[in-house]
Amino acid sequence: MFAYIFIFLLALTPALQAVFDLTLQLALQRAVLCAVAAWLLLKAYGEGLPGCLGSRKFYPLWAAALLTLLSLVFSPFRGWVYNEWGNYAAGLLVFLFASCIDKESRERVERGVLYGAWLVFAVSVAQVFLLRNFAARPPLTNLNALALYAVMVLPLALGRRNWALAAAMVILVVWTQSLGAALAALAAAGAYALSRPGGRQWRENLLPLAALGGLAALVLYLLQADSVAGRLAWWRSAWEMFLSRPLSGFGHASYTWAQAAFQPAGAFREHSIYAHNYYLEFLAENGLPAAVAWFWLIAAALRRRQGLAKYALVAALAHSFVDFGLSVPANFWLFCWLLASPVEAAAPEKPARPELAAAAVLTALLAAALLTLDLRSLAFERARGRALAAAASGDLPAAEAALAPALAPGLLRGPALEFLGRLASGDKTAPPGYRSAVYYEMALLENRYCAGAWGALRRIYAAPGLEARAEGLEKRRLGVYR
Repeated sequence: MFAYIFIFLLALTPALQAVFDLTLQLALQRAVLCAVAAWLLLKAYGEGLPGCLGSRKFYPLWAAALLTLLSLVFSPFRGWVYNEWGNYAAGLLVFLFASCIDKESRERVERGVLYGAWLVFAVSVAQVFLLRNFAARPPLTNLNALALYAVMVLPLALGRRNWALAAAMVILVVWTQSLGAALAALAAAGAYALSRPGGRQWRENLLPLAALGGLAALVLYLLQADSVAGRLAWWRSAWEMFLSRPLSGFGHASYTWAQAAFQPAGAFREHSIYAHNYYLEFLAENGLPAAVAWFWLIAAALRRRQGLAKYALVAALAHSFVDFGLSVPANFWLFCWLLASPVEAAAPEKPARPELAAAAVLTALLAAALLTLDLRSLAFERARGRALAAAASGDLPAAEAALAPALAPGLLRGPALEFLGRLASGDKTAPPGYRSAVYYEMALLENRYCAGAWGALRRIYAAPGLEARAEGLEKRRLGVYR
């Protein structure tokens, strides 16, 4: 029964990713959590918990979950990104579930994944030939992310001899014109060549590897200079973020909010939502201990994986050196499903009744706490909409009143102050930039790494007559970004 939750998650979210909003994102996160919790509780009350849960193979998973959560709790950006960690947690739960379910359920889910791939292809065809908005609004929000999805599905289709779907995925990659996906496919092909019987003998594989190397060189030659320069700048920002907080990081998905302040002024392509290198981005956001645990889990799981799905993982990991495809939830969840391989069967463990009752109570309390947090998040989103409408009509006091609950000391105060700073930029009742500067200065008191506030204050204090404030701002900034 619970397999259908994961069929929905893995089959439909790739097509829905382009229209993700906060409500849908939270609903999907909670659906995964509730499905796994219900599965475990029913198992515990029935034949017993799956014995695989105690396997040493899951130790890195528990460590990654705990360390990334701690990174979020201690993040200066927790008010900005606390909803995003649920996407990562959902991926870990997908990996856990896929490792322990029976073969029949896994087969059912993977059939759903292939049907979902057909749906993505159908949407893409409609966008290319009917809506003509494929380049502007592709499935999975971005052409490179869509190309990674197609590259991950391709080995699954080939493994099942579904030649039509394999051809459809190749067509998607061609339509996206993603050089990153081409490099990823070549990396997977090279790994496959080396894994053939006797494939470790270089003489036997010299010709195919040389051909793949030549194709890779051609792809690298076709890379545009601005694309390379942009990536180098974003990678440097991620590395500087890591050096600033090497142990705890800035919190999952914080790169979007922190990156601009770590990049030198005037750098080529100053801002990016993603680092375009999954490994550096994860390291900067979550810190070294969490990165070691997560990458250890990936490496160990990849070694255990069999079949053509292993090369889908190789392609995804190669693609992640130059792009952000795994930062897209639908791709990340599919990656976690493919990463999991069945754990050796072990005798079920039957917990004592008091332990089960305590676990059920804790699960209910966790669900209630998350529901409260979700409702608060949605209320804040509605308040932002009301504040934006009020500011657009010139009523800044009404905008501040709309955000009054979020302005109270707590989780959302920093994001609310930064948002008001942006809304106040057009205020005509005070000297230019005055009200914005007040809000941005208050935002910096909440989060000294708030890149939006630093950038806005630099522009405001660049006005004639504010040289002393500009100088003071620069001294403060250098005290934060050493």
